[in-house]
Amino acid sequence: MIQQGEAPAQAPLAPDDLELLEKFLVAWCEENGVDRRDEAAADVASALIDWYRLDPKFGKRLKPTPDEDLPKSPEIQILLQKMA
Repeated sequence: MIQQGEAPAQAPLAPDDLELLEKFLVAWCEENGVDRRDEAAADVASALIDWYRLDPKFGKRLKPTPDEDLPKSPEIQILLQKMA
């Protein structure tokens, strides 16, 4: 039972979710010249996980074949090409 002030427990990310987020992080690190062990990369990884959990469409935006109803950002398209 959730007490007042407690956040509800979040379901753990599936292995394919983690793989997808790792590919995105690697592409971001390469594009920005940041080592994956750098604090900036850890901050981005944390933000990616938070965003992924909060926005159900986020995962669809990262997949190589995004849904047609999602906007086709040039930046996301470049990152998707790097992930492929």
